Amino acid sequence: MKIVIIGAGLGGVASALALSRNGHQVELYEQADELRKGGYGVILWPNGTGILNDLGIDHRDIGHRLDRVDITSETGQPLVRVDLDRIARTFGSPNKVIRRSELVEVLAAALPPGVLRFGARATSVEEPAEGTDGPVVITFEDGRRVEADVLIGADGHRSFVRKHLFGFSPAEHTGWATWHGTTKLPVELTSSHRVQTMAGDAGLCVMHPLGEDMLYWAFETPWADGDMAPPGALDGPDVRNSAGPGGEPPSPVANLRARFAEFSSPLPELLASISDEDIAVFPHILHQVPQRWGRGPITLLGDAVHAVPPRTGMGANQALEDAWVIGRALSGKGSPAALLRRYEKTRQRRVKMLYHYAAATGKQGQAVPGLFKRSKNGISFTGFQRFQIKAFSNYLNTAAR
Repeated sequence: MKIVIIGAGLGGVASALALSRNGHQVELYEQADELRKGGYGVILWPNGTGILNDLGIDHRDIGHRLDRVDITSETGQPLVRVDLDRIARTFGSPNKVIRRSELVEVLAAALPPGVLRFGARATSVEEPAEGTDGPVVITFEDGRRVEADVLIGADGHRSFVRKHLFGFSPAEHTGWATWHGTTKLPVELTSSHRVQTMAGDAGLCVMHPLGEDMLYWAFETPWADGDMAPPGALDGPDVRNSAGPGGEPPSPVANLRARFAEFSSPLPELLASISDEDIAVFPHILHQVPQRWGRGPITLLGDAVHAVPPRTGMGANQALEDAWVIGRALSGKGSPAALLRRYEKTRQRRVKMLYHYAAATGKQGQAVPGLFKRSKNGISFTGFQRFQIKAFSNYLNTAAR
């Protein structure tokens, strides 16, 4: 079967690898001229690292193992703890934090030669007549026309393929944003296997050790005047809502230092070590998950169909779940359209559960830090986290995998 995938992000590259390993002829098209470098860190739970194992990826030397999560108040008082090592032993695969760009590069390096093609922007799609098994035809900006038995849109929450299928459906901003980056910071946390989250009235700060004194950090704050505007919200892709006293754009790091001034160590050390150039910001979004994910020989995966805020910590794992399920589904017997509907049906229940959870936590905003603050003495959330990981996973609920 010839399969064209649009978008070489995590979901696109992983699905290309899964389908190539199952003997399909795969062509993966990316509009950029190289793999994207952004994204900083992602957490892989045991379903994510287990799927990497299934894809033949040796992840022992990439990323950093996570054994524990400690959530504290802004003063350092223990609130919640999660025993990640126990969860890893339950499911037989580790929890890790990995730079997104490194993970995508490792997956791309495992692809057969010629699968990944850069500088290719899709501009139109021609579908076969309804009820027929004819090819789908994709036209690219340079005039190329490519025929395929299956088209997969893995092109993010502004998906061209999704727009072709269902028209324009913008994502909804939740009113929160993440400010994140990586920094070399020689404190105890960076050499440990412990995630530390600090929760207070200003928001959250989550700190993930990357090893070798490197720290991946992410601040979650409400969206307010003086912050960078969400893309497309104002005139231009990088417009800010207000200017500083001299008319200059407000400083993101000054904003964070002011908001989190009352937080205890290691936040003062972290905030003193970063500059505006270290910070990337993105608004939290929710994309309404459609009742149908595809039509005929076309389907969607990853953020193209179920973008959720990073607060869930599940986004990268869900892209890998999509890739794993679609790889298995398209190895079955039946027409391409029937096999794609099987993939969609298999994933929809788990994804809808995650969407409703993400919508509740995303729209409640300040209630989540408030919930943590009402916890006391390091109450264990290990069972709840284990339940969540399994509930949102097809991989962990498939006996013969």
